[in-house]
Amino acid sequence: MLKKFVQYFLFFRKPDAGLVSYSTFPNNNLCLAIYKENKIEYTSDSKSNHCIVSKDSSSFKSRLFGFHKMPFHVNVHSALDQICILFEPAALTAFTNESYQDLLSADHVFDIFGRNSHFLLEEIFDDEDLFKRAEKLEHILMSNLKIRQPEKLKEALDFISTGSDHLTIDMLAKKLGISPPTLFRLFKYNVGLNPKSYINTNRFRNILNEILQRKQALTSVAHANLYYDQAHFIKDFKAFSGYSPKQLINKISIEQNNLAWIYQNKNHR
Repeated sequence: MLKKFVQYFLFFRKPDAGLVSYSTFPNNNLCLAIYKENKIEYTSDSKSNHCIVSKDSSSFKSRLFGFHKMPFHVNVHSALDQICILFEPAALTAFTNESYQDLLSADHVFDIFGRNSHFLLEEIFDDEDLFKRAEKLEHILMSNLKIRQPEKLKEALDFISTGSDHLTIDMLAKKLGISPPTLFRLFKYNVGLNPKSYINTNRFRNILNEILQRKQALTSVAHANLYYDQAHFIKDFKAFSGYSPKQLINKISIEQNNLAWIYQNKNHR
């Protein structure tokens, strides 16, 4: 049941204060990042999408990251014991009625899972066994699961993920039998993105995965995703990733299960 809503649990540990920097790329999922004894400084605007993690005396912070339109750069300046919960697109509304706008500006997002969230996090972080941490997270998530995802939204996400056509908003609205304004409201409330941004990001992730698999020439990848102008293809790809497709292939440090990261320092595990 939980697999419909959560893609992965990720665990990061770094025992020292040496600098580690990494970058990730736009996706339609959301990451709930939980930190122990760290300060989080996040800047997101038209020119920057950057997070600085440093030492702090406070016990726990939990931040929601997502809806990126450019690469997400992270600098870690302290020891780190971090848990990330990666939610499927639109899945967070199955656990909470809080608005995305409020959650994205909050420092204690994990509170949506109960008043005793601090105690729950103490229990999780006290366990050094990562498999047991995952089991405890699964139990908390399952106990808070409220399935309310609208059927029209499920249909829309299926059309986008499985459709071979390059969907426009009008085409998608017609397939669903609703008006474009209704489609816009459906996505903004349940996904947190407008449908055009969601479709464009989904297209980028498909292209990124195909490039990393290295099964086709870049020209074939571009044509398969309805880019018939190579310059347009490279411009769009660079807007999302910060690199041309050829540059990115040589930069990727980690690729696993549709995750792709660039590490400037390998002092991590």
